[in-house]
Amino acid sequence: MKIQHILVIMDPTIDEQPALSRAIQFAKKFDASIELFLVVHQSGLAPKWFNKEHPQEEIIHHYLKTKQRWLDTYLSQVTQENISVSSEVRWHKPLYAEILKKVTECHADIVIKSTHPHPVLERLLFTPNDWQLLKACPVPLLLTKSPSTTAYKNVMAAVDLKKVEDERTNLDKDILDTNAMMSEFFNAVAHVTHAYDPIGQEIGPSMGSGLFGFHLSTEDYQLYQDQQQEYHESEFSHLIEHYGLDEKNTYLVHGIASAHLIDISKDKDIDLLIMGVRLHSGFVGTTAENILDQVNCDILAIKPSY
Repeated sequence: MKIQHILVIMDPTIDEQPALSRAIQFAKKFDASIELFLVVHQSGLAPKWFNKEHPQEEIIHHYLKTKQRWLDTYLSQVTQENISVSSEVRWHKPLYAEILKKVTECHADIVIKSTHPHPVLERLLFTPNDWQLLKACPVPLLLTKSPSTTAYKNVMAAVDLKKVEDERTNLDKDILDTNAMMSEFFNAVAHVTHAYDPIGQEIGPSMGSGLFGFHLSTEDYQLYQDQQQEYHESEFSHLIEHYGLDEKNTYLVHGIASAHLIDISKDKDIDLLIMGVRLHSGFVGTTAENILDQVNCDILAIKPSY
């Protein structure tokens, strides 16, 4: 992964900007430029404010100038580190759509955005901007949790061993390459994990009773599990063999991926979790959404190349 231009999505609801703090670290490590980007749409600017003397365009223009002044207060935080920086504010709804447009326009190599817990009701009624970006952002997306400027100490790659024919590059290899790069640049310990659940821990035992319309003996189910374990052990070992990883920092487990990632991220004090995202499969819709609000570490989501 080559990083020359970093797009930072600013959050007008908070003073401390975790995404900016992390972007400055990245810019210094990779000698990259930073662009601060803010998308706003204030429903409070209701039609009652608009009249012949103050048309809608004028009200919005002045509102954007106010937000631009706020945004520019953060520029010195970047320039004092001798990092090239620019800023822009736009009016649009939904927010994520304009962010995706900007990513393409400015040729960003990575997008960094702070994230926060999403209330259950919010998740039920609509898909939050963070999840939309996870699904659609064409470049790596770093979702930050903490304003800490401490360098990463433990980074972990989550691979799924999935092979997709129309992908130009192997997504797992891209994840591992990024994991190796991050551990080198930040002098952090590299971890790698893979969780597999061949049938499903809840479903498997029920198959022997014919609950799902067919019978599978306990012996056959155990044989199937053993074969799956052997397959995943072989594939996992082959995938990571050239990365010089300490064996004690590689984790192959049989279980539900989301639960495993939450537990291991906490147990191993993971600062950065690197995972792949496919538009119609993989982690989005399952693992990523399940863990986004439950892990305290940053998440770097990477898309495959087609």
